[in-house]
Parts: sequence; C-alpha cells; structure tokens
Amino acid sequence: MKERDLLDSNDAKFPKFSKGRHQILCSELKQLYVAITRTRQRLWICENIDDFSKPMFDYWKKLCLVQERELDESLVRAMQVTSSKEEWISRGIKKLAKASGLRAAGVHMLDSNTKLARVALVEAAEIYESIGKADFAAKCFMDLKDFKRAGMDYFPFVHHAY
Repeated sequence: MKERDLLDSNDAKFPKFSKGRHQILCSELKQLYVAITRTRQRLWICENIDDFSKPMFDYWKKLCLVQERELDESLVRAMQVTSSKEEWISRGIKKLAKASGLRAAGVHMLDSNTKLARVALVEAAEIYESIGKADFAAKCFMDLKDFKRAGMDYFPFVHHAY
C-alpha cells in the first residue's frame, strides 16, 4: 500500500484495541461488503461526521472508486422519501417470485439449452442473494453442478482449503 501511496504516514495513529468495537466494526464491514457487492447502479454512502468518513473516503478517492458530490435540495428530498413496510414486503415477494420463475425455467432448460439455463439460474441466484436468500442462491448453483460457488454463497465466511 505504501508503494501506491495509499497510506498517509502522518495519520498513523492507532487506537487501543477494544473487543466490543472490533465486533461492531466487523459487523459494519460485512454490511458494507453486502451493499457494495449487491449494488447494480450506484451506491450512496452518507456520513455527516467528517472524522468518521474522511479516512475511508480519502483511501477510496486515491483508488478512484468514489466521487464527491454536493447534495442539492431536490436530491435530498428524493432520498428522504420513506417506504412503508408493506412496500418492502411487496418488492421482496415480487423479487422472490421472479427468482423462483427463473430457477424453474433454468432447471427445465438444463437438458436442452445449457447456455440459457445458466443465464437464468445465475440471474435467479443474484436475485435470491439480493433479498437475503443465500440458501436458495446456493441451490441454483447446485442445479448447475457448480458446488464450489454453491458452498461460497451458502457459507461465505468459511474458507475452504482445497
């Protein structure tokens, strides 16, 4: 990281280790990982306390992964629109239905058109992952006989040694 000038030697202050803070950080990093890897178009990360966001933002900026934007009033209003619990449930059911249909179609095509079957099953797996149904996503990869990927989806934090 030093070779790529991604570390600021002036900012090398390390806080005392705290098991509780470490567990919270690990949880937040897992949530961030899910947000980053499941985003289809854009991911907005907002933080109103610069002390918390600046080190990570500067790091991502050096990697050319982020853009700094000023929020205008219309964007702020659009982002503040809340969805009801019923709307979220409805969206989840629609996605679940779509993924189930894709999986059924993919399984049906496995013998006749493996290329289309693969497309349908992978898309179904991605939808299942986006709604927190990793076990169903793993079943899609098992249908494709991609057992390594199935295991990685179902047990993402287990490292296999093979």
